[in-house]
Amino acid sequence: MISISAIGASPIANIEDVRRSDEVGNFQDVEFAFSGSRGNEERDDYDLGIALVNNSINSESMFLLEKSERTNEDIVEDESFFLHARFLWKNKERGYNFETYFQSSENPFQSYKRRNLVGFGIRLSEIEYMTLSVSILHEREDSLLGKEKSTNRVNVFANKNIDIKNDSYVSLSAFFQPSINEFSDDYKYSLSASYNIPISENFLIKFKLSESYDSDPPDLAKKSDHTFSTSFIYSF
Repeated sequence: MISISAIGASPIANIEDVRRSDEVGNFQDVEFAFSGSRGNEERDDYDLGIALVNNSINSESMFLLEKSERTNEDIVEDESFFLHARFLWKNKERGYNFETYFQSSENPFQSYKRRNLVGFGIRLSEIEYMTLSVSILHEREDSLLGKEKSTNRVNVFANKNIDIKNDSYVSLSAFFQPSINEFSDDYKYSLSASYNIPISENFLIKFKLSESYDSDPPDLAKKSDHTFSTSFIYSF
């Protein structure tokens, strides 16, 4: 199922549920989400996203697009845009896979005029019942006030799903992205937990809490931000 609610509001995007790893076939998912945040701003957001996934025995590819709006008394105050594309080459004989990805976003909610990144790395699956990936990425950020920043980062990601009765499950994810040149002074991390309730084979409801932290945020944005969201997901 797709899991893209409020990712446009975070400097780190969790697309794990979108990937449908180890499933073979073509998949299309559409999601509508309502979310609120109490951190950098008190806001209510509406999110609409679509994901296209094409997985074969030897590779996995994904394209994700999201548009978000922030409204106040039925007036659109701001909009954000998010695009993520990823390709993975499977190599199960060696126990890991190679992957590369590209991401672009416009996010006034977090004082980003534009944030682009490209990366590559390896993905390890089912290590003690969890997924782990490590990659190197190049990040370019332009703030609303004209501040430009380019950074090379290490990207470490871990995910674990916990099954609950009646097919529902909890998904726990963590990102850590330190700068290669300023490891202790410039880093980002994100923690998220979601409770997923399948209503039918094609419909799912997701409740999600997340925290993201940026030690060097753009402009006057706060370092820490908290997000909660409710998502309605349809797959076909």
